[in-house]
Amino acid sequence: MTTRRWDIDERQTGIADGSAMDPQVQSLLDTMKRDGWVTEEPEAHLLPHLRRACGEDWTLTSEQLLDDGVYEVTLTPAVHLKGIETHRAAIRLLSVIAEPVFFVRQSEPGVYDCVTGVLDGDPPGYRSHGHLVRLILN
Repeated sequence: MTTRRWDIDERQTGIADGSAMDPQVQSLLDTMKRDGWVTEEPEAHLLPHLRRACGEDWTLTSEQLLDDGVYEVTLTPAVHLKGIETHRAAIRLLSVIAEPVFFVRQSEPGVYDCVTGVLDGDPPGYRSHGHLVRLILN
């Protein structure tokens, strides 16, 4: 494994640890553990937005709500999307369902796990709720 953080990294270390965001991340983790936090009917609340945003970049091939509350959406990227552009297009697609808290991680090649929702005190003042979405690119 290389010690570089990216292709032209010469420094090989950063300027700080990430603890400045600990309270925000911990708040998300604590809230996600609340019973009933994941919102019902993602096909009604999220799917219309995702379908509209697919445009010429994506073909939505399937969707399903899993027992653990994760809403899986399978997409085929357009042939013009390659490498980092596919990654960025996946993040742009997920951003159409972004709420005040929005977390995305590429958990494996072609798989993007997303948490988005509202935490206590977030604008516009709705009760805390959220969504778990997994994009699978095939």
